[in-house]
Amino acid sequence: MSFDMDEDILQDFLVEAGEILELLQEQLVELENNPQDTALLNAIFRGFHTVKGGAGFLSLGELVDACHGAENVFDILRTGKRQVTPELMDVILQALDAVNAMFAEVKARQPLTPADPALLDALHFYSEPERPGEAAPNATPAAVSPKVEAPVIPSAPAVAASGDDDFDSMTEAEFERMLDELHGAGAPGRSATAAPTPSAAPASGDDITDDEFEALLDQLHGKGSFQPEVKASPASPASTATPAAAAKKDDEITDDEFEALLD
Repeated sequence: MSFDMDEDILQDFLVEAGEILELLQEQLVELENNPQDTALLNAIFRGFHTVKGGAGFLSLGELVDACHGAENVFDILRTGKRQVTPELMDVILQALDAVNAMFAEVKARQPLTPADPALLDALHFYSEPERPGEAAPNATPAAVSPKVEAPVIPSAPAVAASGDDDFDSMTEAEFERMLDELHGAGAPGRSATAAPTPSAAPASGDDITDDEFEALLDQLHGKGSFQPEVKASPASPASTATPAAAAKKDDEITDDEFEALLD
């Protein structure tokens, strides 16, 4: 489109088309309340026809296309070949919005933005006689749905299959650390009642015999790695033994002595 034209002709078009477009807005609102008003249908038809003629004289092709589509729809309506419906009115109102937008661009001496092709197709659809079972077109451009990416689920950390082998390969130092974590550090002065009871120790008191102590050492270090200097003697009955009395016997040691050996 070029604006190299007689300024007087352009100004006449802007004044006349501006008044018609304002009137068309009011007439379309009235048509929604009186869709069978033939005089009103004729008036709206003439309005679009006049704006189309002026735009054609000024070579405003984009504006001509929109006005021509709306004009043809009202030519069908005024002859009774189609009835006014809410869907048809939505398309006509969109067409008027497009015409008003292009008219504003003409006033600003800017290039015209063509009407959406979907809108022009809908105008062409309604400019033909109504057919039974027809499906109304969608004049609104299809909205592009935003792409939703699936959230990335972090994989679960691999669990080491250690099994019971950790306990089979436990060293003496690891065993002592485990005892310290369970019952506290094996420092002197720790209460004897808090010490863990060895599985080979007699259940009838706090004392163990040399044979029982040697058996424990065999379990920890292997058989024959430790030989006690004191010969073992039968243990005294647990019911009469006390920690103080057991400390004086050569064939028995107390829990404190056992913990000291482990440390």
